[in-house]
Amino acid sequence: MTKGNIRLKHREGFGELNRYWSRLADLEKAVEDFYDYSLAFVEEPIDRVLDKIRSFEPSVSVIGQIKAGKSTLVNALVGETDLLPSDVNPWTSVITALHLNSRHRPMNTRALFRFFDQHEWDRLVATGGRLGEMATRAGFEQEADEVRAQVTQMRQSTEARLGADFASIIGSNHSFPDLDKETINRYICYGDPSELKDASGDGVYADITKTADLYIDAEGLPSGLCIRDTPGVNDTFMMREQITLNAIQDSRVCVVVLSAHQALSTMDVAILRIICAVEAREVVIFVNRIDELADPKAEEEKIRASIRRTLARLGLDQDISILFGSGYWANFAISGEGALMPRSLASLQQLNPDLDITDHEALREAAFEASGVPALHRLIAERVIDGPGAAFLKDIEAEIKLIIEMSEAVDSAARLRDAGMAVLTISQEELMLKVADALQKVMTTFDAAAVDLRIALHERLTRARETFVDSAVEALQSHIQAFGETGSWDHDPTGLRMMMRTAYLSSCARLRREGEISFESVLDAVQDVLQNELGVYRNAASIDFPEQQQHSAPTVLARTLSLDLQGTWWHRIWDTGATGRLAGRFLRFGQAKKVEKKYRALIIEETQPLIDNLLTDFFDPAVAATREIVTGFALDQSRFCEALLERLHEKGPDENKAGQSDETSLARLAEMRRLSA
Repeated sequence: MTKGNIRLKHREGFGELNRYWSRLADLEKAVEDFYDYSLAFVEEPIDRVLDKIRSFEPSVSVIGQIKAGKSTLVNALVGETDLLPSDVNPWTSVITALHLNSRHRPMNTRALFRFFDQHEWDRLVATGGRLGEMATRAGFEQEADEVRAQVTQMRQSTEARLGADFASIIGSNHSFPDLDKETINRYICYGDPSELKDASGDGVYADITKTADLYIDAEGLPSGLCIRDTPGVNDTFMMREQITLNAIQDSRVCVVVLSAHQALSTMDVAILRIICAVEAREVVIFVNRIDELADPKAEEEKIRASIRRTLARLGLDQDISILFGSGYWANFAISGEGALMPRSLASLQQLNPDLDITDHEALREAAFEASGVPALHRLIAERVIDGPGAAFLKDIEAEIKLIIEMSEAVDSAARLRDAGMAVLTISQEELMLKVADALQKVMTTFDAAAVDLRIALHERLTRARETFVDSAVEALQSHIQAFGETGSWDHDPTGLRMMMRTAYLSSCARLRREGEISFESVLDAVQDVLQNELGVYRNAASIDFPEQQQHSAPTVLARTLSLDLQGTWWHRIWDTGATGRLAGRFLRFGQAKKVEKKYRALIIEETQPLIDNLLTDFFDPAVAATREIVTGFALDQSRFCEALLERLHEKGPDENKAGQSDETSLARLAEMRRLSA
């Protein structure tokens, strides 16, 4: 397949998404045109709409275990067979964001790599990362020391390799004007540490690279889409666990890549739990590497049925789409070079019995179609449009309608003035003082309600933990009575996560309601002033409120806890501090209460950071975001009142800022309304 054919295939696959972006571009042009003829008081709301349109970048996160073929698949999705390394060490691989036809590419930059700062680096070494922190909290000092020793060795190796450059690199970033495979590999793909002699080899910066941003401009690819390639979930020191979770948090669409050889392993199930527990987001399962199956068609049905059974058993969404394919087939077709491995060729022939393998063009066409990439293109486009795309358009539509309503209301006021129907009994200063006083009361009420919501959320989170602790200790008591020293002990923290998730989302729902109440109060306050002082009536029922932030369950709830590491650590809950062999004697001497106390203390210490994070890092910013939207709405209404009064005070014909007639401005309004509908 030629490069032109590949771009055509990508354009076809992303066709609906490209059409969505064309519509968005037309809307942006209409808003820009109206800006040139608008009244001054709507300049700021228009700027806000334009900023939103220009910065809109929905993202798709590709996640899965190491060796599932994520990077190979991502390469195929963007039509670049050799962009991302497809064989990386999991604990040093990096979140890599591919920005397609981005409008926000930094000047002269195609690749941007950001490094951990000194605080993050020092914390990693001091604690052994999240894994070391958990081991310490669990009281497993030996394991904690082992983790810290490994991290210290890694740090010494890194600092020695980078030498005097290390101090200037940490906390900074490196940018490059071109996309170069060797350069990319130095930052996101770690090779054998023993072979890292200087700064020229693969992975020389990988262990201190926090994130990578690559900017790809290519015809056929959609504008403003971000595809994130994430590290394998088995991140040895959990160095990048939260970075990966943040990537999932920021993406409404997640592609979970499974291997056809081990579809829905224990780790894969954990991935799905993370995604589906965090939010009922747009999830796509892509079963990769079917080219390695002897009979792909027959195996697909078995694998699909197995996945559906597992999803049902876990209580996960049965509507999750499942695709099958091969990143290897796609890259073979895109490259236009080489030959398929015999086993892979035989699998392709199983799917296409009439395929003439001597016809190289037909062979590559068949490989590309069977790869599942075209279907994944279409599904990503559909998910983006129906999910974040639809929500974004709804938000923009509400803001544009508000601009239109305010502009038309001011125009109506001018007609009232010209008809001699407007009687002014108040000065501009007096009117604005009344408006400001009314709006300040609205914000004070909102702030008080937000404080109450935070207190209530803290209480609910604490009760959820207490409920979980009580049930866990009760189950532990039953285990001790039934089995004594036999067997390891575990208690799944999923229930705790779900209780905290419910508490958080319930509080966010109430927060959204407080935002709605504040919008209504702003309109009521403004209407009272307009009607009482100016005799102007507005139909508030026709006004759409701004869209508030969609609050999803925070990914911090999916962060690994020591309670999750039952297989490796939890058997030692029976230890007295010496060896597990003492457990039997420990229990026989009536010391079970000490085990329960140790267990209870561990749960409380391990989950306190969750409560703190939910309040400080998630709920407080949610309150701030809602307050900002309410404040912006209130300021817009204040400027509207001021413009209305100025219009009523004007003498002579109405002219807008560009010196054009109001008819021209209203024509622009009509076009903006049509495109936003």
